[in-house]
Amino acid sequence: MDQKGQIWITKSLSEQQRACAQNSGLEVKEIALTKIQYLDFPQELPETEAWIFTSQNALKKLSQTTFTGRVYASGKQTANALKEKGFETKSGDSETALSLAEKIAKDGIKSALFFCGNLRRNELPEYLTKKGVQLKEEVVYHTLLEPKIIPAQKGDALFFMSPSAVESFAMINEFHPEIDYYSIGETTANTLRKKGVKKINKAAEASFEAMLEQYTTENK
Repeated sequence: MDQKGQIWITKSLSEQQRACAQNSGLEVKEIALTKIQYLDFPQELPETEAWIFTSQNALKKLSQTTFTGRVYASGKQTANALKEKGFETKSGDSETALSLAEKIAKDGIKSALFFCGNLRRNELPEYLTKKGVQLKEEVVYHTLLEPKIIPAQKGDALFFMSPSAVESFAMINEFHPEIDYYSIGETTANTLRKKGVKKINKAAEASFEAMLEQYTTENK
């Protein structure tokens, strides 16, 4: 296909993701707006009925693979990463953290441990707290904002894979209607809406590959 404009990716891609872009015949430009700092995974964890993960980043240094309780994951990629470590997971009806919280409450969980980052969003903790779930948190990674100027022009596309990337972009860039904005999921899309973006192309599922497919569909 003939690419309409430049595709700007606001995070560093894995080799597999780069290969996917090349196989799609698309040229992409990476400008990472955030940086992940992984922390040592805690050796001693409190007893709880469930573990909760809403990001692959939270299990980067997960070494403990024995847990008798339930494991909940938001998003297919996070669930797949946990499966590779030997965990069976439960998920919500959609790939949002709020949907996962609703599933946890519906299952009657009374206590849970949430593995998260320093910039974790409030939807899941607030919902579970209202439902009477005793929720403890373990911060296992830090998200550092690294804003950079992105010289996007009319017809270009910006891919956002996290709300923090949107926040980082907005620190020194402006959103323009002649730029196409792509979101990996509903949470990121909501952050874009709060910045005044009216039209958002949201991937069918939360993955870079799905975003590329969405872009291809929109630009046939």
